[in-house]
Amino acid sequence: MNSILVPLDSSALAEQIMPYIRELAPLLSASVRLLQVVPEPERDSMLADSITGLYGMSEPPERYRERKQLALEEARVHAEGYLAAQASRLLEDGLDVETEVRIGPVAENIIEVAAGRKPTLIAMVTHGYSGLRRWALGSVADRVIQAAAAPVFLVRGAEKPLVRPFAIRRILVPLDGSDISRQALPLAAELASCACAELSLLQAVAPAIEGYPSLLGQPTAQYGVVLSALRDQAIHELEAIAGELRQQDVPVSTAVINGHAAETIVDEATRRAASMIVMATHGRGGLRRWALGSIADKVLHATTTPLVLVRAG
Repeated sequence: MNSILVPLDSSALAEQIMPYIRELAPLLSASVRLLQVVPEPERDSMLADSITGLYGMSEPPERYRERKQLALEEARVHAEGYLAAQASRLLEDGLDVETEVRIGPVAENIIEVAAGRKPTLIAMVTHGYSGLRRWALGSVADRVIQAAAAPVFLVRGAEKPLVRPFAIRRILVPLDGSDISRQALPLAAELASCACAELSLLQAVAPAIEGYPSLLGQPTAQYGVVLSALRDQAIHELEAIAGELRQQDVPVSTAVINGHAAETIVDEATRRAASMIVMATHGRGGLRRWALGSIADKVLHATTTPLVLVRAG
């Protein structure tokens, strides 16, 4: 990981990512690219102008375009000055920093800039909206997660931002026995190795009884037998992975917990005082994700632990 892309929007909320950048950039020997995207006027605003134009109350189209261009130019100049001020603080810390201002759709520009530099980590703050509000309005972080090929480091915005220096001591890596979940391991191992941190491999085991038709109507003991077998298998698989990582001199611990995956991940991250969670996401979007849900999505909107989502290939 040799570059960290940091989208900002001149808000104090977005700036809550900066203490984490001061730790991650030197740790990964990565340059920092501060990006601000100036959105163009909303379609609703232009529609309102069109409606008033029907009644002769709107300014001529040429005048509107001039006013729009002037407003965008003023916003661009303001963004450049803002990013320069943010960059100066990082330069004082000895970091390699660049800035860029773009005009257009916010999420799409973030994804495009990240794709132009590989390997890149996108680091940003999320509002943590959930439910119908997020579904109706969308969020920049949510759209970036769904579409960006680069891993995304997310921090939940808080009323009281981080005041102490961020330090990586323990990284929680949820696995489920699949090749997809293991795609989070290379980045997690890189972070752990650079920070001399412990990797904590976690697997939650909670099979639904409906998945085993032969057990329906059977005594609870039979369900317990299946659960025990799945636990033994998970323990065996985690220890095998841990053995490979220990050969790379990465400290590793393993745990298999009975419980539903998302709740277990959130609870264990808190209980183990994890510095961050690193996990793979399928990147499902649209109604499929809304209907089915995804473990990564549930964790994102429930945890206050910094989260790194790695798009599985």
